[in-house]
Amino acid sequence: MPVKKIVVMQHHSLDILAQLKSQDKVIATEKNILSDLGDYIKMMYPNIDKLPKPGDLQNYNLEEIIKLKPDIVIAASQANLKQLQLLEELGIKTAVISFRLEGKQENPQEPVLKNANLAYTNGLYDAINILANLVAKEDVAKELIDFCKESRRILNEKLKNVKTKLRVFVANENNKTYGNDKYVGVALENAKAINTAAKYFQGYKTYSFELLAKINPDIILVSDRYKNEYIKITNDEQYKVLNAVKNNKVLLLPYYTKQWGNPNTDSIALGELYLAYKFYPDLISKDLLKKRIEYFYKHFYGLDFNDEIN
Repeated sequence: MPVKKIVVMQHHSLDILAQLKSQDKVIATEKNILSDLGDYIKMMYPNIDKLPKPGDLQNYNLEEIIKLKPDIVIAASQANLKQLQLLEELGIKTAVISFRLEGKQENPQEPVLKNANLAYTNGLYDAINILANLVAKEDVAKELIDFCKESRRILNEKLKNVKTKLRVFVANENNKTYGNDKYVGVALENAKAINTAAKYFQGYKTYSFELLAKINPDIILVSDRYKNEYIKITNDEQYKVLNAVKNNKVLLLPYYTKQWGNPNTDSIALGELYLAYKFYPDLISKDLLKKRIEYFYKHFYGLDFNDEIN
């Protein structure tokens, strides 16, 4: 270390390596990177379409990886362990980064956690430090983590008097939702809201319209990765019985919020603050949110943030 050539087969790590100003060390990534993250990643990696794609989150083309001669392969929790062992035997180092503590889970998509907030928060900070150690950017890692902690401090202070929490449901593609012990529930908790699916599901599961109608949440959140889902919910006739639809409370989350099953730095640094701004605009101002987004993008990504905040 520091390493010079990294094959990144864990999508969240791409963001953090960009924040650590180490894009030049990424020589390959997983093949579904644009759908797993979103087109925004092209801002940080303009050459991402041209990078080799030796497999997906679970299974690799070992011959392609060997030809690339990387110093290390960054793997996701669901990666094929036998393939990782083979790479190690061939002299190629690997690191599994999960963004979640409390040990290896039987099913990474459906973790069972004692304390989800601590598991994801400290898991993210560990991931930042591991990646920073690999690329010798420990000073930037400290700044990233401090920025996240400051966002949490602002949330706690601004929302300390909120008594009645909003009831929220997260709708993903293919009628999937985040249930109990996924990071989104932590984000909602920190933004003084309730993940209504947590009562019914553990992990990442399929839901029915009948259940959604029964829950009838105050707000429905949809990631910008799933715009078709947003169009369906806001336009299909059957959804018009839902309070969230009637009250125009179906929110398409912008790319910089990253409210996913596992957190990214942006998730805690910006995303939780954005949720609180949408939930309690009298407590979290657009001006405060904009200033923090602009600083984050300029200081860590080296980019000007020029998008509108809705």
